[in-house]
Amino acid sequence: MLRQVKPEKLDTLDPKDPDAIASRRDLIRINQLMGNFRWFESIFCQQCVARHHCLELGAGCGELAKRIIHKGCCATYTAVDRAPAPDDWPHTAYWWRGDLFQYAGYATAEVLLANLVLHHFKDSALREIGQKIAKSSIHKIVANEPCRRPIHQWQLAAGKLIGFNEVTLHDGAISIDAGFRGDELPHLLGLNPDIWYWKIDET
Repeated sequence: MLRQVKPEKLDTLDPKDPDAIASRRDLIRINQLMGNFRWFESIFCQQCVARHHCLELGAGCGELAKRIIHKGCCATYTAVDRAPAPDDWPHTAYWWRGDLFQYAGYATAEVLLANLVLHHFKDSALREIGQKIAKSSIHKIVANEPCRRPIHQWQLAAGKLIGFNEVTLHDGAISIDAGFRGDELPHLLGLNPDIWYWKIDET
């Protein structure tokens, strides 16, 4: 499967649109089914020997952020997303609403978190994100992205049985087609192998 990046419906919907609300709710369920939040806690929080300034791209509903903040894994936390901050967003953290390419705070970040967001971008846009990382103080990246395999399309289709929204099913299929295999992501970001060490698991 060659990587294909296409527009997703959720990105075009108003955050208050019923389909957008339903799809974001589905995304929380998908993260729970996949164990993504637990994975971030096990990979990030348990290895956190020093508390840093964390930057999360595409924070969505803020569920991952709230868990990481609650565990005290970061000294400060900034979340970036096009959607507004959730009503229960912690007052100790910062939410920046807008396009992540327009965010001006990369330079001060030390740890970058990305959960199911980097696959949205074409190769050239990923390279731009990588350039922002290269000019920043970021020294650790923890990313969880779709794996581009046919089996995951079949698994997604089973979401109909538990009531996934039409937008979720449409966007999920596109997300898998835009996912990554092997070490494609660090190479697309343009990470310098003389500076960066990376470890990739496909599950």
